Amino acid sequence: MAAILTLLAGTFYGLIIGLIPSAGATTGLVALFGFISYFSFDPYLGVIFCMAVVASSTTGDTYAGILLGIPGANSAAATMVDGYPLAQQGRATEALTAAITTSTINGLFWGTLTFALLPQYAKLIMYFGIPELWAFILLSLACVGFVSNRFWFRSIIAICVGIFIGLIGIDPETNIDRFTFGWDYLGDGVQLMPLVAGLFAFPEIIAGWRRGNSIATIGEETHTHQTWEGIKAVWKYKWDALRGGAIGAFVGFLPGLGGAMGDWMSYGATVASHPEEEFGNGNMRGVVGPEGSNNAQKATSMIPTVLFGIPGASFAAVLLGLFAYLGFELGTQEIAADIKFFDSLTFGFMWATVITGILCVAFNKQIAKITYVPYIYYFPFLVGFIIWACVQYTGGWQDYAILGITTCLGLFMKKYKFSRPALLMAFILAMKIEALSLQMWFIYSVDTLVTRPLFLGIMTVVIMLLVFSIVKRSKLEYA
Repeated sequence: MAAILTLLAGTFYGLIIGLIPSAGATTGLVALFGFISYFSFDPYLGVIFCMAVVASSTTGDTYAGILLGIPGANSAAATMVDGYPLAQQGRATEALTAAITTSTINGLFWGTLTFALLPQYAKLIMYFGIPELWAFILLSLACVGFVSNRFWFRSIIAICVGIFIGLIGIDPETNIDRFTFGWDYLGDGVQLMPLVAGLFAFPEIIAGWRRGNSIATIGEETHTHQTWEGIKAVWKYKWDALRGGAIGAFVGFLPGLGGAMGDWMSYGATVASHPEEEFGNGNMRGVVGPEGSNNAQKATSMIPTVLFGIPGASFAAVLLGLFAYLGFELGTQEIAADIKFFDSLTFGFMWATVITGILCVAFNKQIAKITYVPYIYYFPFLVGFIIWACVQYTGGWQDYAILGITTCLGLFMKKYKFSRPALLMAFILAMKIEALSLQMWFIYSVDTLVTRPLFLGIMTVVIMLLVFSIVKRSKLEYA
């Protein structure tokens, strides 16, 4: 019974977060740092709650994007391109139903493949030695820094800054303060919570507040008819939906991409597959294609996150911190052997996906009214909630100072297209990068490394990504 109540609480919380423009899974998870300790009596319930938030907020993101032209999160931006024009044409319910149905089906399909076999994937760890893990971390940084942002040099700077911030604190070799500049507060390093809030939550919230909102309407007399039309559209454009799900699943599996990357790739593939059709003015394929991606990539993002401790997306980076608070260290042999942990992941994500899909399709018209609340009314509460969660470390002025510094950093990076996901990824992996690099230096020689085919294969992919980013350049400017 406790698991069911926790599931329902996480589902409703995530759905509400998803409905808030410019919020999304990452923001919703960030706010949980202030409450995660309440699950210390049964940390597995905390896992269920967090996974329910991920699944339900991902589906809820669609509402603000389609109805208001304001993506609930970056991952809903691709859906907005054709979804919002459909809403302006009076086809909001049809677009919402198609989007939610597509997202739910792909979430269940790829979630089943991911979570049912996740303990089996744990065997992959046995093939990864120190060189392979080091190369895999480089691959994750290359993916998030170069593929999802066309400004490759700025991504390199973001990665370097992230590593620098991640190394602030006590040097594990000498036990002496490192890069603290005499500020004792930084002795334990920069805390994850204010960094994530500053990089992602506040820049998106401020952007949403500046944009304001413009309301689309749902036709009263055609609501039921449009609901069925939306469901039929998923079958009609099933190949676009399946293609989007496959792309999202693949992107989710690659460390550090996730979010907007998979959705924009799915949208681009949909457009490229139908050159004879016009997109951007209300094409239903432009809704079904990217919506197939979002829940699929959320599911597969858990593979690198759980097995290697390398976040599959920005939301997964926050999960990494939340699970650490609950006593689960991802990427270890212990977690790979914890069957109850895997069961909790599966239960939270899969059932929240089902419940959210049913609720959203059945109560589209009623739920959509929440997005009509002017941003100014809930903006102060959202800001206050996140600030409260960020200042739980000491409660002193230093917490506020760090939050202010990281927010300025996040706003700067968003404006000038420096990759925020790359910085966050580098920050989280900084200690691993340092430790593995030292081990590589002292234990392995070049002659030894060239005899390891998996290491050579991963490094080849890393080099190819770097060359591609310099020569070809991605068209995406997600920062």
